[in-house]
Amino acid sequence: MPFINAPIPSDAQTFVPRYVSFIVVNPATQQPLTTAVVTLQRGQNRKDAIVLTPSLMENSHATPVFDLCSWHTVSSVPKHQQAAIIHLLLNHSLCLQLSPQRSSSSQSPPTADIFVVVKASLLQRRQVEQSTTITHNQIQQFGGGAGATIQSITKTQAGVANDSSGQEHIRGEHAEISYVVDGVPLPEILSGQQSAVVVPSTIQTLQLLTGSYPPEFGMQTAGILNITTLPGARKPVGEYDLQAGSYSTTNGDLNFEGPIGKRGDYVFDFAATRTLNAQDPQQPDDQTAHNAGSSVNEFAKLRFRPSSKDTLILTLNQSPDTYQINNRTGLPDSFAQAGEGFGFLGLRNRDGSIPSINIVNPNGLGAAPIVLPSQQAEHMDIDQREVNEYSTLSWQRQLNRTDSLLFAVTFLHAGANLTNHNPPVDVLNLPIDNSIEYNPTAIRNVHHSQIYVAVTLPRKNHEIKFGILNDTQIGNESYQIVPASQLALDDLAVVDPALAPPGAPKQATDAQGHPLFNSSGKPVYVTDVYGNPVYVPTSNTVPTLNVHRSGFYRAAYIQDTWKVSSRFTFNYGFRFDWFRQGQNLGQPIVDTNSLCPRLNFAYNPDRLTSIRWSFNRLFNIPPLAQGSIVGAPIQPETLNQYDISVQRLIGRGQTVKLAYYIKDIRNQVDTGLLIPGSQIGLFSSVNFQIGGVHGVEFSYDLTPPNGIGLDGFVNYTYSIASPAGFDNTGAPAPFFNDHDQRNTVGAGFGYTWKNQANVSFVFTYGSGLASSIVPPSPFRTPNSELDLHLSTGSRFLKGLGALNLDIENVFDSRSVINFQSGFSGTRFQQGRRILLSLSSKF
Repeated sequence: MPFINAPIPSDAQTFVPRYVSFIVVNPATQQPLTTAVVTLQRGQNRKDAIVLTPSLMENSHATPVFDLCSWHTVSSVPKHQQAAIIHLLLNHSLCLQLSPQRSSSSQSPPTADIFVVVKASLLQRRQVEQSTTITHNQIQQFGGGAGATIQSITKTQAGVANDSSGQEHIRGEHAEISYVVDGVPLPEILSGQQSAVVVPSTIQTLQLLTGSYPPEFGMQTAGILNITTLPGARKPVGEYDLQAGSYSTTNGDLNFEGPIGKRGDYVFDFAATRTLNAQDPQQPDDQTAHNAGSSVNEFAKLRFRPSSKDTLILTLNQSPDTYQINNRTGLPDSFAQAGEGFGFLGLRNRDGSIPSINIVNPNGLGAAPIVLPSQQAEHMDIDQREVNEYSTLSWQRQLNRTDSLLFAVTFLHAGANLTNHNPPVDVLNLPIDNSIEYNPTAIRNVHHSQIYVAVTLPRKNHEIKFGILNDTQIGNESYQIVPASQLALDDLAVVDPALAPPGAPKQATDAQGHPLFNSSGKPVYVTDVYGNPVYVPTSNTVPTLNVHRSGFYRAAYIQDTWKVSSRFTFNYGFRFDWFRQGQNLGQPIVDTNSLCPRLNFAYNPDRLTSIRWSFNRLFNIPPLAQGSIVGAPIQPETLNQYDISVQRLIGRGQTVKLAYYIKDIRNQVDTGLLIPGSQIGLFSSVNFQIGGVHGVEFSYDLTPPNGIGLDGFVNYTYSIASPAGFDNTGAPAPFFNDHDQRNTVGAGFGYTWKNQANVSFVFTYGSGLASSIVPPSPFRTPNSELDLHLSTGSRFLKGLGALNLDIENVFDSRSVINFQSGFSGTRFQQGRRILLSLSSKF
């Protein structure tokens, strides 16, 4: 087929044959776009305008062939004729002219001249969900690069509150986030895990959904990351990014795309990072104290089209991480009233004293001053190895001109192993206190086998979709937690006696040595300074607790997106969720199901304004491995979510949006430390009887034409997240979730020149998490960060590549993120990091 080069000026008239097809090209990357549409209009007649979308079945990502005479798509071109493939830049238009001489044939009579106006634009589907779409270029400009993570991209979005350890809380929930990759939902990973699921360099577009969910979305619904990975290329291309800088940081990314014969293509991506400041440290000054970390990501996507109606896609991903659990070195004197990071949980000061605010029993064991070295001075050495790996084989079948089938099989493994090389301890002769809390060894693995089927049936004003999902789950965990002090042993025995060595609490006696009992006849125990009964071990052997869990998650849904009129769209349907989990701890089997209605509305009062509102009944499954080993088993979270938003186009490429949401939650799932306040890298989940979240979000987005010029966004969120009732251990729920944050701001602005040189900055501000309060102050600790990115563009040094400068945390802010939190421990912001990189395509 002949090619017509673009861009062609909109006032130009280009002669074309009767049959045409279009490829929409990203002007910045020169790569085909699958998320674009081509609109054809005959002269000034808008009534019969035709919209074409790129076919995922075609290697070139071209639209179906269109017949300009009969004014509809065709499955094939007559034997003695040709079709022109027209390359059209995004947001460009052109005028096509079909003359009578070109159109006449034995199959059709001559026609008068036909003038067709063609325009390429991003796909605006019948959207009802509350979401934000981030493109590949925006990822690179506002958080990309070789060392980027999903969190560095989403942290500035409306409704997202940043926390330590890579955790992000979307709309007041902990981390109930689902990944949908190329249309296939991925099973859940371990809670509290930091290794990557998807690396930003492999993403073509990322849609962050936060509400008004169509029934096809479920499993975890605090936020859904709907990701389209790189589509492949018509000819072999490659790209690399090498980066180095502060804290001995080195990052690298290598990407390959290209065809496999005429019917296939490939995408390969290899990324690696290493740094001496891997996690948010436990003090603001010495941030590299046993804090090294490294990660690797290997991604492969192979696509093959055995026929014009079938597409097979094999996706493989492996992301192993290794990092050190960072050590405490002690806090400045300004923390003397709260604890300077010495002794158990860091509650003791450098001079050995315990601030009065931390003391429960002034006469208890350990209340006297004890001068102790820090964890770093004691050579605490705990390491964690994590991995997320999955493989997906999907079959896409075009059943006819409109209907399609997706069948996918996914296998996922997530693991986290915690080991230590701490100084050995004698459990029968423990010191009263020690800055090293525990010598932990824990192995946690979860395996998923998932089948997913979805059928889409577009009709005139309806798009009906239904599907089923079956996820078989197996989880294995083992825990051996050796206490390094008597205070640590006392706390461990309270958390779970099954984790403590054989023994019993020490019973109090009177002056004559007789055991004491209270008025109810129950023994009175000797307590330590923190109010825990003093536990007396009878053996030096610390048990290993082995946990096996198995179960399934099954779901089925049906939905209809009904275009009631040109202004009104209604998405409605049901989703049935069923979760079952059993374990060997003697806890009751969890077996819960729910039929969840979804009602989502979108109304456009004019061409510039969109109003969306919805009611969603949602069902969030709990973690499988790394779940609860204390108290009642974790139940699925159910909630009613209400959303309303108004969005308006206020100028070329400029939109503003105001949204309000309410969540009424039952059995809210939250995740925190297995031993509250400790920082040994072990997390567990908890249920709160009731959860409540509501918030207001404002956002402004600016998109430049053709990717050249000023680009930016500003988001502001006000929210309250407050549980109620009791947790699954019987303890009262806190007044606020630890991740509750009142005011959150995210902003980013950048400018790109025609030679692709660009400058951008990203700013985040949080008024303080509920866990950021440093006693005796009752106020939360705000934090902010400014990041800067500079790039020369790929034409630098005669096209050899782009030279990039990234400065993370320009003003070197090191505020408290969490302080002595039962869910997070103590964490501070990471200091300024300056990175220089070279990137190029080949």
